[in-house]
Amino acid sequence: MNGSVFQAVILKDWYLHRVHILLSLVAGALALAVLQVKNETAFLLGTVWFFVALIVLGSMLPVSNVINERKKQTAVFLMSLPMSALQYAISKLVSTIGMFLVPWTALVIAGTTLVVTRSDIPNGVVPVMLILFCLPLVGFCLVAGTALVSESEGWTVAATIVCNSTYGLSWYFIIREPAINTTLKSAVPVWSPLVLMILGGEVAAVVLILAITFYLQSRKREFV
Repeated sequence: MNGSVFQAVILKDWYLHRVHILLSLVAGALALAVLQVKNETAFLLGTVWFFVALIVLGSMLPVSNVINERKKQTAVFLMSLPMSALQYAISKLVSTIGMFLVPWTALVIAGTTLVVTRSDIPNGVVPVMLILFCLPLVGFCLVAGTALVSESEGWTVAATIVCNSTYGLSWYFIIREPAINTTLKSAVPVWSPLVLMILGGEVAAVVLILAITFYLQSRKREFV
């Protein structure tokens, strides 16, 4: 593999989307700032804005980094470089996932730190927070995988709509689950078997989606 070209393609994607990444971090930071206001309305607005920042970024990156590159025929030029079709596909997978993981990780750490350092918020919410944080990650991987494998705007939009329309319903059922709801006001995080099972399922879903995406990409013979 031509490492310099491979890295250049990834860095090119990061450079072109630097504003998107920065805006998601700023939006998340503003949401956390709103959460500093100690009233119920501020808590609700801050929480919603925080997750919206992650969801919007996760919906936008696959379309911008994969589908639009196809529509603008940028991929044709990149394929003329000294790199194979599979290497190009891997570079798109790495850059797309990486561009989401950096702000996602930063905001998850910041959000969790806010909770554990605030005396008025019980640490019992930490496990359910991590579960809710992982949902946009799973959804992003599904949308990104769909974009990379299908190279179709229609299929990518459909995957985005399915994921975005299920977040609220998933959050509702998770928080309403008695085994989780009863531990939210605990002074310490409660890592119940159900919490660990859900978190494990989310991690497994991410790994499975990425593995299937990589496998299907490796089976392709035409990339442009």
